[in-house]
Amino acid sequence: MTGGIVIAGCGSYLPGRPVTNDEIEAQVGTGYDRCGKGQSLHDWARRHHGGSIRYWADDNEATSDLALAASRRALADADMTAADLDLIVVSTFTSDHPVPSTAARLQAGLAARAKFLQIDAACSGFVDGMWIATSLMRQQGLKTVLVVAADVLSRLSGPQQYLPKTVFGDAAGAVVLTWHDDAAMGVREFSTGSDGQLGDYVLIPSGGSKSALTPARHAAGEQYWKLDFHNIKLWALERMSHCTADVIHKTGLIQADVAWFVPHQASTTIIREWADRLGIAMERVVLTYEEMGNISGASIPVALDRAKRAGRFRNGEWIVMPAVGAGMAWGALSYRWAGDDNPVQPGREG
Repeated sequence: MTGGIVIAGCGSYLPGRPVTNDEIEAQVGTGYDRCGKGQSLHDWARRHHGGSIRYWADDNEATSDLALAASRRALADADMTAADLDLIVVSTFTSDHPVPSTAARLQAGLAARAKFLQIDAACSGFVDGMWIATSLMRQQGLKTVLVVAADVLSRLSGPQQYLPKTVFGDAAGAVVLTWHDDAAMGVREFSTGSDGQLGDYVLIPSGGSKSALTPARHAAGEQYWKLDFHNIKLWALERMSHCTADVIHKTGLIQADVAWFVPHQASTTIIREWADRLGIAMERVVLTYEEMGNISGASIPVALDRAKRAGRFRNGEWIVMPAVGAGMAWGALSYRWAGDDNPVQPGREG
């Protein structure tokens, strides 16, 4: 098929349980020493990474439940049903079960017949999912694909791990991709990469085939993640800056041509330092971290959904979506918004 691959519908879902910094401080107790640090956990979190609130799934909610809610909203936004789908691509690293996959649960929940694929990815998962989905659409002639990123990160932090508790939230985001007659619209270029040598920056020691989660390892907290936040931040700033600049160059644009940046929401401080490094005005950045924290691969599609529903995007505007995450992996895509609200704006063609 020919033409452009565009987002026909967006959907997002945040669980109904908002969790404040003060609530987390009460949970961790002596895990956070108010007197020793001289400030409340709320003040500390706001200063260090910018988080105020995040949403945690209820005990009976799994990743597939979040994915299902976001997917239904995306299909409704696209005025489509699950019967229209040729493929479902799900990105998560908090799958409901080792087997069956969350993608399988989602397909069943939608009562869809579409083929499903699941990517074991974290914060870069939405960009990875878009890369795979658009490639298969072009190579296999698929007409309509659902791309979903969902994670329940609240269950990866130990009882005393106040820092990740204040950083991460639970959410799902989804988009429906289809074809547009105008090849100049929609998804244009990708810049992606990964470096497994740095994989231990984000590590859950036990629970996989290398290290079974025995009672002793469970008691030692090896089912919770270990995060090298210092090196993660340095690496994230460098890689997100790199893939942002690279995808703009590959598209044949200059930075001034880009109307909006929708980055992975690693933290408010990382986003602001990334924008400052590249000379991007924050008015051109869709920012959601303060409202929901780091929600892994869901952060870009959730931000897209919110911005779209708020009417922030105009037909023909260029959008760049960069992400970095566990693995360690990075990726960015360039996209020309296709909507019916306004005529195509003049600008440099890729």
